[in-house]
Amino acid sequence: MHALAQTTTDAVSAWQAQANKITIIRDNWGVPHVYGKQDADCAFGVMYTQCEDNFWQLEETFISALGRSAELYGESRLPADVSVALFECVKKAKADYASAPKLIRQLCNSAAAGINYYLYKHPDTERRLLLQYEPWYFLLPGTDNPASHGISNAAVRAYTNSIIRGEAAEGEDDGIAERENGSNTMAIAPVKSASGHSLLLINPHVNFFGNGQRYECHLISEEGLNVSGFAIFGNFYIWSGFNAHTGWAHTNSGVDFTDVYLEHFDDPAHPDHYRYGTGYRVATNWQDTLLVKTANGLQARTISLQKTHHGPVVAKKDAQLVTIRNVTAPQSRYIEQCWKMCRSKNFKTFRTAMNMRTLGYPNTMYADKNGRTAYWHGNAVPKRSTQFDWRNPVDGSNPATEWKGLHKLKDIAQVIDPATGWIQNCNSTPYMAAGVSSPKQSDYPAYMAYDKHIFRAVEAVRLLDSKDKISFEAFGQLVVSNHLPMMALWLPQILHSYDSLAQLSTDLPNRLGAVADTLRRWNYRYALNSQATTLAVMWYLQYDEWNKSRPAGAAGDDNAVDLQGNQLPMSGATAVELLDKAASALKARFGTSFINWGDINRLQRATGSPERFDDNKPSWPVAAVPSPLGSLFAFGNGQVRGQQKFYGTRGNTYTAIVEFGPRIKARSIMYFGQSANPASSHYLDQAPLYVAGKFKDAWFYREDIEKHAERTYHPGE
Repeated sequence: MHALAQTTTDAVSAWQAQANKITIIRDNWGVPHVYGKQDADCAFGVMYTQCEDNFWQLEETFISALGRSAELYGESRLPADVSVALFECVKKAKADYASAPKLIRQLCNSAAAGINYYLYKHPDTERRLLLQYEPWYFLLPGTDNPASHGISNAAVRAYTNSIIRGEAAEGEDDGIAERENGSNTMAIAPVKSASGHSLLLINPHVNFFGNGQRYECHLISEEGLNVSGFAIFGNFYIWSGFNAHTGWAHTNSGVDFTDVYLEHFDDPAHPDHYRYGTGYRVATNWQDTLLVKTANGLQARTISLQKTHHGPVVAKKDAQLVTIRNVTAPQSRYIEQCWKMCRSKNFKTFRTAMNMRTLGYPNTMYADKNGRTAYWHGNAVPKRSTQFDWRNPVDGSNPATEWKGLHKLKDIAQVIDPATGWIQNCNSTPYMAAGVSSPKQSDYPAYMAYDKHIFRAVEAVRLLDSKDKISFEAFGQLVVSNHLPMMALWLPQILHSYDSLAQLSTDLPNRLGAVADTLRRWNYRYALNSQATTLAVMWYLQYDEWNKSRPAGAAGDDNAVDLQGNQLPMSGATAVELLDKAASALKARFGTSFINWGDINRLQRATGSPERFDDNKPSWPVAAVPSPLGSLFAFGNGQVRGQQKFYGTRGNTYTAIVEFGPRIKARSIMYFGQSANPASSHYLDQAPLYVAGKFKDAWFYREDIEKHAERTYHPGE
């Protein structure tokens, strides 16, 4: 444990005074409801509760964001730290804090104070690296990767390693391998709702472990703030949630808010000059120093970095250096927009917040108590020339590739109060977001939405585009539908091909006859006691590996794009071959090709980094499957590290359904529990509900919260 930071008497007095203005009520699920005099008190309180629930992860999040992971983990984490240095995250955060609006500085000051006060009151807490938390930490921007724009991860790694080693970058494209990830969200208007009130689904699909975890909380101040939902761990504001009037949820989108440029450094006399138009510009070069843990203690590494007016140099492709530009505004503006969304009272005030256009890529779904529903595909979208394919790197020397400001909010793809009465987005195209009320693709430039109509969206549309009105209870069942449209569309084609091939082979029926019969009897719905579910998932995993092994095409043709469509994206013979491999893989791993899905698909709260699972320790059976099959309840399996069974590492995390009646009705669920302390009763208390696709009550009103209160206290008590 590191030595404690020096704390002044004045600082402690200020922390204590603010803590006395804050009341935390932990309900019967351990969820913190933070009451403060001012909004800033809520920032103090929620960071204090995050420390209580999982200080290890909080520190880990900031260590990564600061680019200091190699100080703890050694050489293997240097590439991530180099990326933080390349994007000048620390420099930008400090400058952003210095010029931020007063409210944002107050919020950041209080958030840092909440962490520091927790550490002061808990001196035995292990601090692996950070002794004191600064307000500007909350304004650290993220980094970017050009791999979504036709540059391979291998090229990025090669260039990063060249920075670390101080030598020329080598290595070329090995194909772009990306794993589909995302979220679901739906909004139901009163015309489609059985109660006559709007409904909203909040359903992020992210990693269960590591940075970016979701944290359920409820913030209430006497200045009018009253918002519940989830914060992303290490942040003090609600990212997706609801107040007494409005609610919103975000999903990842294919809107292009980042572009990649090929820069021509082709002047031998001036190696730092890059071509632009009819002349040259001068690149900015600088050095930074990183610390690395070694067997002999911390070692300083000086690295040389470079950027053009487009952005930092992050890779090399052929003879050109690759730069990347991101439209996202400074974090202070980003947080300001989020805070205004949290305080919105109606559609007008929410749209005013959205008009700040700082969020970049996220899609936003909206519903309110006045019956309004809306959806915006992205938020900050640069105006560009349509003569270029922006999914691939563009020529940085061509001035025509420069952005021309931002699109106005009214000009991006969106849906407002659709006649169908419903809107959905599952990281999918906005042009099928609301059935016949969807926006028309021909009205927008291609870069506004590269998304496809993936299988989760197929299932969402199937369920929503019916004549039936949807009750709050039915909504809770709909959003965890176990029907798998990939299999409903593709499996009959696979079995047809099998039948044709089986007539030509005596060996194939011996190997796959029973497998085909099992799948033929299936209803395309996952279940714990279903052997067909196991075979279908194993076929998908074989398909995913086959797909990733194919030669890379255009940037838009990564494997996620092929996880959609009515027709098999391969020959029938190949599909049957993959089924053969799936059955063989099951037999090799479990001794049989016929095993119930719930026996091998499990939820377990792993320990360590990277996480370690253990077949001999308790776990819960999970019926849900990986989302690419069209599973609205997404449950993805992680890398095998010695265990035999499959364990979830990503998918549904915080999920909530909300009804905007005269009184808010809300239910939510997390995948484990509120606390990361194994000794806590809230370490795993939500897991049984989660695996069953059920929800707990999300208390919103003070009388309900106090009725179900488990503990009431001021920070520090």
